[in-house]
Amino acid sequence: MKLGKFVSWVVAGSMLLALPVFAEDVDSTEEEVSKIDTMVVTAGRLEESIEDVTSNITVISEGDIKQSSAHDLGDLLQEQGFMIREYPNSVVVVDIRGFKTDIYDSDLEGYVLILIDGARSGTGQLNKINIDNVERVEIIRGPGSVQYGASAMGGVINVITKKGRGKPSVYVEQTMGSWDFEKTAVGGSGKIKSFDFSFSASTESQGDYSTAEGETYYNTGFDAKDRISANAGWTFMPGNRFGVTYTGYKAENVGNPGYFSSVDKTDKVHTSTNRKVDFNYQGRTGDGFWTWSLRYFNGENKRNSDTANEAPKDEQQGGQAQLTADWKPVRITAGMDWTYYEKANTYDNPAAFLLTKTKLSDDRLVISAAVRCDQYTMEDDEGKSTDDENWTPSVGAAFKITPEFKVRANYAEGFKVPTPEQLFRYNDYGFAILEGNPDLTPEKSKTYEFGLDFNKASINSSVTYFSTKFEDKIDYVNPTAGYWTYENLPGATISGIEGNLGFDIGSFFDWSVELAPYVSFTYLTEYKNDETDEDLYYNPEWKMSYGLRFAMRDLGFVSKLNFAYFSDQLIDDYQGTGQTELSGYTVADLTITKTLFSFEKYGDVSLKTDIRNIFNEDYQVVQGYPSPGRSFFVGLTYEY
Repeated sequence: MKLGKFVSWVVAGSMLLALPVFAEDVDSTEEEVSKIDTMVVTAGRLEESIEDVTSNITVISEGDIKQSSAHDLGDLLQEQGFMIREYPNSVVVVDIRGFKTDIYDSDLEGYVLILIDGARSGTGQLNKINIDNVERVEIIRGPGSVQYGASAMGGVINVITKKGRGKPSVYVEQTMGSWDFEKTAVGGSGKIKSFDFSFSASTESQGDYSTAEGETYYNTGFDAKDRISANAGWTFMPGNRFGVTYTGYKAENVGNPGYFSSVDKTDKVHTSTNRKVDFNYQGRTGDGFWTWSLRYFNGENKRNSDTANEAPKDEQQGGQAQLTADWKPVRITAGMDWTYYEKANTYDNPAAFLLTKTKLSDDRLVISAAVRCDQYTMEDDEGKSTDDENWTPSVGAAFKITPEFKVRANYAEGFKVPTPEQLFRYNDYGFAILEGNPDLTPEKSKTYEFGLDFNKASINSSVTYFSTKFEDKIDYVNPTAGYWTYENLPGATISGIEGNLGFDIGSFFDWSVELAPYVSFTYLTEYKNDETDEDLYYNPEWKMSYGLRFAMRDLGFVSKLNFAYFSDQLIDDYQGTGQTELSGYTVADLTITKTLFSFEKYGDVSLKTDIRNIFNEDYQVVQGYPSPGRSFFVGLTYEY
């Protein structure tokens, strides 16, 4: 079935289903109860209980973010046990189940997709994502292509910005630390009648850092990193909100030092920017039977290493439209997405999707099924073009044996389209030619997973087994001397076990304090290249985060000691030849927050202290780029 016919059926069906909406009265009461702890939006593209999700999803709450020592999204995910590859202060990518965001800053070329409020962020770089104005981060571990399309083979990271609630408040924050680090931040949130708002803005700078051996790593500082995030909305009827979200990032004179053994003290990324504006409307009927959403977004992404020559922008725009009918026990969501990118080449991608969820046996059994069709057209600057379509299915089930104990199983496929460079590129280097291949097909994956979840009062835990078959990997080939091109090759098999366990001892014994040890991990049981039967590079067998939270909230005291462990991994030896092994490491961070003053009329003053790499571990996330040694940061916040 062609996409056009599928879209016609989806649109026609949605319009017929929607006819009663306009004749139905909307309830005049609005529910203001926060459901942050139990509700998620990423897996089903609308709000639902995490208990009804059939795949493995991780939620990093606002409380987790506040207790973190993270400066950006990359730091935050590393604390949670996700593998991060970071080049000093400039390039930060994340790994989920052996798949990564793109190192060259394009979300089209990555295998893990970053969203902001459910729409593509336009970047694969985690350091460009503001976490000061974030309500929570939801992470789908495993394919999210049926919900969000291309480049979501390994997972989806959805950064959900705050929506203003309650009495308006504002804050001012000043942080100073090692390596002449300085950060100034302001923000606020609240609701005034039917208008809500939330915003944050910050600027920071840092000098060159020192390694754990006490040696200065020159040209690792930056003059400025400015971030802004704002979310404003108008609820013109109960359950109907028109919103605007803006996110922006700009970095200036960021050092690009190269290997520590041969530092380049002059190379700079003079400007690096990312911005996105998102207009959205979400609505529902009073009884909640119909829900719908519309969205248009646009943005640009740029990295300029030469002040004399303006770098071309990655420009992006897109739209989303969906309608949901909830018959209880059956819920159906139908919709359309559109994504368009333009740089030297263009990428045009309309898509249609159908998501269903059925609850049986008094809501104890949940069955999900979905299908998506993406049609994409790519054209280079010389007018060469290609178009194709891709179908993506998923199916899953979850059964609640008891209210606390759930078993689940899920099958999902993912895909990544060939890039215009891989299709049309032609470079003659004199000694060799590199030419694109217009016959390339999308890279694909098939993932099976089975999991158990147990959550009761002070205990939360889960364990998941997953196995992914990665097919049609696009890579360089050298069929004749002096000639290189791209081909679809046999892929890989990646299997493993994910788990987490948290236990609040204080709550269990009804103490007045929180004392909560926790652990989360990923263990890869197999990560083989199907063609060579060799282990895949850049895949540590173990990734783990563990630690302890201790809080006396009555006294305004909160602390967290976190350890992140990553085992040895095989890598390409760019400083030599062939392969080598990057040693594993454990990094410990300590965060302590204390309310110093609390005035009913004049607000609160709090002090936050972070010690990163407490034990001064000498480690490298990327070969040849040693990470910072022990560092200290102290921040003072006034909130009114």
